[in-house]
Amino acid sequence: MIIAIYFAFQLSLFLVFLLLAKIKDRRLHQKHGKKVPLGFEKTDEVMMDPTTSKKFIVYYNAGSGERFYKEEGNEFVE
Repeated sequence: MIIAIYFAFQLSLFLVFLLLAKIKDRRLHQKHGKKVPLGFEKTDEVMMDPTTSKKFIVYYNAGSGERFYKEEGNEFVE
Protein backbone atom coordinates (compact mmCIF):
# COMPACT_ATOMS: atom_id res chain seq x y z
CA MET A 1 0.00 0.00 0.00
CA ILE A 2 2.81 2.41 0.89
CA ILE A 3 4.54 1.67 -2.43
CA ALA A 4 1.37 2.51 -4.37
CA ILE A 5 1.03 5.82 -2.52
CA TYR A 6 4.71 6.58 -3.18
CA PHE A 7 4.37 5.94 -6.94
CA ALA A 8 1.12 7.91 -7.12
CA PHE A 9 2.85 10.85 -5.42
CA GLN A 10 5.83 10.62 -7.78
CA LEU A 11 3.55 10.49 -10.83
CA SER A 12 1.50 13.48 -9.66
CA LEU A 13 4.68 15.44 -8.91
CA PHE A 14 6.01 14.63 -12.40
CA LEU A 15 2.75 15.79 -14.01
CA VAL A 16 2.81 19.05 -12.06
CA PHE A 17 6.39 19.74 -13.17
CA LEU A 18 5.50 18.89 -16.76
CA LEU A 19 2.55 21.28 -16.69
CA LEU A 20 4.65 24.06 -15.14
CA ALA A 21 7.35 23.59 -17.77
CA LYS A 22 4.79 23.88 -20.57
CA ILE A 23 3.31 27.05 -19.09
CA LYS A 24 6.69 28.61 -18.29
CA ASP A 25 8.41 27.82 -21.60
CA ARG A 26 7.10 30.43 -23.99
CA ARG A 27 10.37 31.15 -25.77
CA LEU A 28 9.05 30.33 -29.22
CA HIS A 29 6.08 32.66 -28.96
CA GLN A 30 7.46 35.39 -26.77
CA LYS A 31 9.74 37.50 -28.97
CA HIS A 32 8.73 37.50 -32.57
CA GLY A 33 6.98 39.78 -34.97
CA LYS A 34 7.49 41.73 -38.15
CA LYS A 35 9.33 44.83 -36.83
CA VAL A 36 12.87 44.40 -35.49
CA PRO A 37 13.58 46.54 -32.38
CA LEU A 38 16.52 48.94 -32.30
CA GLY A 39 19.90 47.49 -31.37
CA PHE A 40 19.30 44.03 -32.84
CA GLU A 41 21.59 42.68 -35.56
CA LYS A 42 20.67 39.99 -38.06
CA THR A 43 22.35 36.60 -37.69
CA ASP A 44 22.68 33.79 -40.23
CA GLU A 45 20.41 31.61 -38.13
CA VAL A 46 16.92 30.68 -39.32
CA MET A 47 14.52 28.93 -36.96
CA MET A 48 11.40 26.99 -37.85
CA ASP A 49 8.56 26.84 -35.32
CA PRO A 50 7.62 23.16 -35.12
CA THR A 51 4.04 23.89 -34.07
CA THR A 52 3.11 26.33 -36.86
CA SER A 53 5.80 25.54 -39.50
CA LYS A 54 6.59 29.27 -39.77
CA LYS A 55 10.16 30.38 -40.43
CA PHE A 56 11.83 33.02 -38.28
CA ILE A 57 15.05 34.95 -38.87
CA VAL A 58 17.04 35.36 -35.66
CA TYR A 59 18.31 38.78 -34.59
CA TYR A 60 20.72 39.29 -31.68
CA ASN A 61 21.31 42.22 -29.34
CA ALA A 62 24.97 42.12 -28.29
CA GLY A 63 24.41 44.56 -25.42
CA SER A 64 21.70 42.61 -23.61
CA GLY A 65 22.20 39.12 -25.03
CA GLU A 66 18.54 38.95 -26.09
CA ARG A 67 17.34 37.29 -29.26
CA PHE A 68 14.46 38.43 -31.48
CA TYR A 69 12.68 36.17 -33.94
CA LYS A 70 11.36 37.99 -37.01
CA GLU A 71 8.66 36.13 -38.83
CA GLU A 72 9.80 35.51 -42.38
CA GLY A 73 7.39 36.73 -45.01
CA ASN A 74 7.42 37.49 -48.69
CA GLU A 75 9.01 40.90 -48.16
CA PHE A 76 12.69 41.57 -48.84
CA VAL A 77 14.92 40.71 -45.88
CA GLU A 78 18.23 42.54 -45.34
